[in-house]
Amino acid sequence: MSKKMKKSKRRNSKTGLAYFWSEGIHNIFLNGFMSFAAVSIILACLLITGSMTLISYNIDLNIKNLQDDSEIMLYIDESFTSSEARAMEQDLLAVDNVRTVEFQSKEESLEDLRDQLGEDDAILDGYNSNNNFMRDGYRITLDDISLANQTGQALGQITGVANVVINEDTLDMLVRAQQVFRIVSITLIAALGTISIFIISNTVKLAMLARRREIAIEKMVGATNWFIRWPFVVEGMLLGLVAGGLAALAQWGIYEKLLTTVTGAIPAFTMAEFHEFGWILVAIFLGSGVIIGVGGAILSMRRFLDV
Repeated sequence: MSKKMKKSKRRNSKTGLAYFWSEGIHNIFLNGFMSFAAVSIILACLLITGSMTLISYNIDLNIKNLQDDSEIMLYIDESFTSSEARAMEQDLLAVDNVRTVEFQSKEESLEDLRDQLGEDDAILDGYNSNNNFMRDGYRITLDDISLANQTGQALGQITGVANVVINEDTLDMLVRAQQVFRIVSITLIAALGTISIFIISNTVKLAMLARRREIAIEKMVGATNWFIRWPFVVEGMLLGLVAGGLAALAQWGIYEKLLTTVTGAIPAFTMAEFHEFGWILVAIFLGSGVIIGVGGAILSMRRFLDV
């Protein structure tokens, strides 16, 4: 191929790209109301999906924090001295799924019981370090709280362990709650994503319906399907980018307001700071906006190209 032909090919390619971009931008302003409607719909769907995802994420975060704070209590055989009980720490840490172990002396256990009894602690007035009925023990946290029963059985087989106390009802409730919120989050993301593509597809269909005669003429003079598609693809991509960017900004403002309100009203409820995932969220919103815009445009063009 001659240099002249190569230059001509590159020039035609550049001209084609410039045409697609100029037509895509022109279409946005030519159909201003429809473009505004498309951006608004994508923005709203991204905001709803993003808000529900962030709420589910923070609820899941708090459930994990509760799980991390959930402990199982292990008591040492009363025939073991305190020094012998302390020496068992490495054996306990060697058990699979055990994250941390913290020794609790019988004196500390007695004081904890007094605190739990509150105003009724008078019933323990006769007990002290000389006639303490409590046992030395360990507070144990786990890596995976759903394996608490199996871990408890493994701990119970260690020589010197008298009893392992697991609050099964509380642990099961936390595990079920975590599973439910994950399922709800995934379901909402899938449902709202599908709805978003459906709505933008119908919005682009309305825009193309107004231009069906123009498309038919282009087909009759020999234009390929992709030559007709590209300006609409560019249009959908630009609308998606604008909607994604606006959604990210709006989500930032909404989340910061929600963070201040919720943490102020419920101090025990912790929420992640926006800067911890902000850039990831922006990238997801921009990417999702492009996918929704381009996907909706391509899906809506099928019937109009069959002329």
